[in-house]
Amino acid sequence: MLIIRPFQPGDAEYEAMHLVEAAVYPENASSVAEMKHGDAIRPPDQFFQRWVAVEDGRLVAFGSVSQPPQYSEPGRFRIHIIVHPEVESRGVGTAVYDQIWQTLQNGPVQPTALEAACYEHHKQALRFLQKRGFQQVMRWVITRLDVPAFDAAPYEALFTILAAQGIDIITLPQLQQLDPQWLEKLYNLSTQLMQDVPLPYTAKEVTLDHFRQRFVEKPNTLHDGWMVALDKGEVIGDSTLERGSKPGILSTGFTGVLRAYRQRGLATALKVRAIEYAKTNGYQAIRTGNEENNPMLALNKKLGFKEVAARLAFEKRL
Repeated sequence: MLIIRPFQPGDAEYEAMHLVEAAVYPENASSVAEMKHGDAIRPPDQFFQRWVAVEDGRLVAFGSVSQPPQYSEPGRFRIHIIVHPEVESRGVGTAVYDQIWQTLQNGPVQPTALEAACYEHHKQALRFLQKRGFQQVMRWVITRLDVPAFDAAPYEALFTILAAQGIDIITLPQLQQLDPQWLEKLYNLSTQLMQDVPLPYTAKEVTLDHFRQRFVEKPNTLHDGWMVALDKGEVIGDSTLERGSKPGILSTGFTGVLRAYRQRGLATALKVRAIEYAKTNGYQAIRTGNEENNPMLALNKKLGFKEVAARLAFEKRL
C-alpha cells in the first residue's frame, strides 16, 4: 500500500531520499549532508513543504514545493518530485503531485506559476509534466570533461598575458588570507554576475548571509577548488567546484567574469586552473550545465567538455 506523508527529519529518512535521488541522478544526486544543510539554512519565513511516498515500508519517492529566496513573483512556486525508477508509471508521482496541488490550493498565497525541471532523456517525467499543462521554457546542456585527458599546456601563454596585465588567479583560502573583506567582495561579484545568468524567472537579490550559507558553507563546496580572479586586489571573476555524488566526479558550481573584463580569456583561465586542481587531486571527471545559448557552453566544449544530457525547465502559468 502506498502512503503519502510529511517528511520526518532524521538520518534514516535523509539517507532514503538520497538513495532515491541517486537512482535517478547517479552522478549528481544531492548528498545527505547537502540535503541537511539546505534544510538547516532555509529562512523560517520561506514557504517550503516536503512529503515522502512510502510503499510497504520503503521510501520510493519524495516531493516538495517551495518559494526560493531569489523568486520575485509572490505566486511563483517550485515543484520538485523524484520517483525511484523501479516504481515509475504506477501513480506514485501523481499521488505526490496531487498532495502538492491540494496544499497550494489551500495556502495563503494562490499560485500564479509553477516551475519544474527534468532531464530530456527521462521520457516518463517529460510526459508527466506535459500531461499536466507544463511547457518547456529553457534548456540546459549538460557536459562532462575527462579530467586525466586534459592538457593545460596550450593555455600557459594566456596566463603570461594576464599576469602582464596585473591579473592574478588564486584560490578562496588564499583570498581569505589576503583580504578581510573577501566575503563581501565575492557576494558583490555574485550579485552582478547573476544579472546575466539565463533563468526562467526574474531573480531578486539574496542577502549576504544567504550567499555565505548557500555557497561558502555548502558541504560539497571545494574551497581549494574555488578559483578567484583579482585585478590589483579587486575580485573580478571566479569559478567554483563541488563534489559530486560519485567518488571522483566533480561539478562546476558557477563561473563568471565582470562585464568589463570579458573577451580577455579570464573565464578560460579560471576554468583551466579549476581543471588543473581536479587533475592534481585525482578526480576523473567534471560535470557542468549551461543554457543552450549561453557562450559559456561553447567555452566548455573548446576545453574538451562533451555533451552527455540536457536538463529542461518547465513552467505552468495559472
